[in-house]
Amino acid sequence: MTPVRFLFCTLFLLVCLMAMASAQDNQDEQPHIQPRKEEKEKHPARPSATPNPDSPTTPTPATQPPKGETPDDIAHRPNDPPPGMLDAEPIGESSSKDSQIDLNAGPDSSSPAPIAASEYPFDPHRAAKDIEVGNWYLKLKNYRAALDRYHDALLYKPQDAEATFGLAVTQEKLELLLQSYQNYKEYLALLPEGPMAKDSHEGMARLEPRIGKNNLGTSASTQATAKTEEGQRLLASNDYAAAKLDFEEALRLQPDDADTHFHLAQSLQGLQQLEPARMHYQKYLELKPKGPLASDARKNINQIRDIIGK
Repeated sequence: MTPVRFLFCTLFLLVCLMAMASAQDNQDEQPHIQPRKEEKEKHPARPSATPNPDSPTTPTPATQPPKGETPDDIAHRPNDPPPGMLDAEPIGESSSKDSQIDLNAGPDSSSPAPIAASEYPFDPHRAAKDIEVGNWYLKLKNYRAALDRYHDALLYKPQDAEATFGLAVTQEKLELLLQSYQNYKEYLALLPEGPMAKDSHEGMARLEPRIGKNNLGTSASTQATAKTEEGQRLLASNDYAAAKLDFEEALRLQPDDADTHFHLAQSLQGLQQLEPARMHYQKYLELKPKGPLASDARKNINQIRDIIGK
């Protein structure tokens, strides 16, 4: 080999080696082979627990803002909490206001107030369902069950004309003639031209000779007393369902008779209808806070609270 040719080959090899070294240097500068430490800084690990939306977090050394941004820029990003919510809670304390308990605070004012014991809540939807079931029982000639449903409807929607008429018909079937007459009359007072007006007039005409004109003027107080006495007799024989109906009828005639509220509560308690029973015991205490049955009323209320938990 001639010296010129040898020199040319040597130069060619040197050029190739330099090109390979330059390519290797460019490849090492590519971002996809950056150290893992830098990748972790750009993509911090997610926290193990789901953050509370009410508790925004502030930047920590592990989550520094990207280069070129300030904390103010972060605070005004879209989808972030408003600036007023950026004051984070101390580490280790719950940021949920609902989970913090103030041992010195009084009763929670945000809790719904219990239903007043002095009256049943106005609930026309429940009354309509009671009337529907009462009409069904009436067709089946189950008069006691129908009577119970009509009474219940009038507790949740007083002076309902349809329930009043159904009650009158049922009472007539049960030979409660005076009460039936009064309810036919009550229906006509509510709806003089109603769909059952003709039947109510016929019912009153049918009952008048059986009751006697002298008894038609019997006061509501006298009727209520008679129903209460009958209810007490049934209660003494543990016939709670029948006693309940008599006491409810007595209260319809005299809503503020404390003793009747107490005896109705006893009947309801015997039927395991504890919440209505508690309401009537409390009604007795409102009417007669120092009455002879007040001690028993409080004792029974406490027993019911132990069972139902309120």
